[in-house]
Amino acid sequence: MNIKEFIVAPENNISSVIEQILINGHRAVIVIKKKKVLGIVSEGDILKALIYKKKLHTKAENIMNKSFKFLKSYDDKKAKEIFRKHLVSFIPIVNSKMELVKIITLEQFLKKIK
Repeated sequence: MNIKEFIVAPENNISSVIEQILINGHRAVIVIKKKKVLGIVSEGDILKALIYKKKLHTKAENIMNKSFKFLKSYDDKKAKEIFRKHLVSFIPIVNSKMELVKIITLEQFLKKIK
C-alpha cells in the first residue's frame, strides 16, 4: 500500500479527488496541507456536494469532513471500535502535530486479528 494514494491537497478539485479514490480503492482520501491532516473526503461527501449543486472544480477543502476518526497510536481495541462503530474503510494514525504517520485499512486490520 502506497500512503501517497490516500493523500490530496486542499486545493485539489472534486475530479482529482475522485481519481485518487479510484486509485486507492478505499472510498476516501485524506486532505493534507504542510504535512498536517486537515480532514477526510469520502465518496459520501462527494455525493452530497454534487446533490447540493457543487461543481467538479470545487476544492477538497470546501467539502472535506473536519470531524474525522483517527488514532494517535495504533491500538487494536480502539481500531476495532472505530471500524465497527463508524464503518470507515481506513483509519489515519497521526502524531501530536496532526501529521500523518500511518494508515491502517480495514483489510489490514482484519488480516491482523485472524
